[in-house]
Amino acid sequence: MDLFAKTSFIRNLSVAVLLTTGISFAVPWLGATYKRTTFENHLAMNVEGVHPESGCFTAGMKIGDMIIGVQGQTLTDISQIRSAVANRKAGDKIQIEIVRDGKKKKLTVPLTERPDDISSLTGSAIGSKIAKFGENFYKNGEKRKEKPKATLLDFWATWCGPCRATLPVLANLYKKYSPKGLEIIGIADESVETLNAFYAQQHASPYPLYRDATKEMWMRYGIHAVPTLMLLDQDGYIKQVWSGAPTEAMIERILKDVIN
Repeated sequence: MDLFAKTSFIRNLSVAVLLTTGISFAVPWLGATYKRTTFENHLAMNVEGVHPESGCFTAGMKIGDMIIGVQGQTLTDISQIRSAVANRKAGDKIQIEIVRDGKKKKLTVPLTERPDDISSLTGSAIGSKIAKFGENFYKNGEKRKEKPKATLLDFWATWCGPCRATLPVLANLYKKYSPKGLEIIGIADESVETLNAFYAQQHASPYPLYRDATKEMWMRYGIHAVPTLMLLDQDGYIKQVWSGAPTEAMIERILKDVIN
């Protein structure tokens, strides 16, 4: 499986990660990952993960359970789950019907606040909230947006050929979408001298550039190769991860959905 196929697989596996209130991964949540299946000729969801601090865990939901109903209604569309969670607050309860070992069972699930880091549940950075940046912006820090509609993070290095090839792509996306609310941040861990020399002599990126000297963000999000790109929504939750050098069209296709 190539890198892009693997990324797509992870994205599809964590579809509608954890029954949140819409596309921005806002709180509250139920706390279970699932995959589409069928039961008695209608939609069902196979539970593939349960967060240990979630309402689903408290209610006794287990990996291998099959969600077949919500709020007393047979599950026919995934929007029923989102609607059941939307406009509620932590502490509210909803009814979930499951099948376990061939037997139907009803669970009363309390909603809990959604944690920032759910990577232990999904096996991916997707769905977690990005950590706050420090003060190590070495170029264009004054261009930071107060409330971007979407943020594209580029983990890169000056010595990396694919990274250098990606820089003009990001510059073009920044030019096209910055007026519409896009923020791009380049993140590297090399010395300030090396980074400033590259900026002055080879590519003066128009967007903010950040030096992660201790590689704190790299380790937090499991960045093992460059370039790695992450797309965040307006609330700072990771929507997509690309390992390698995606094309402009690949980024733009998902960016449009997030920024609109």
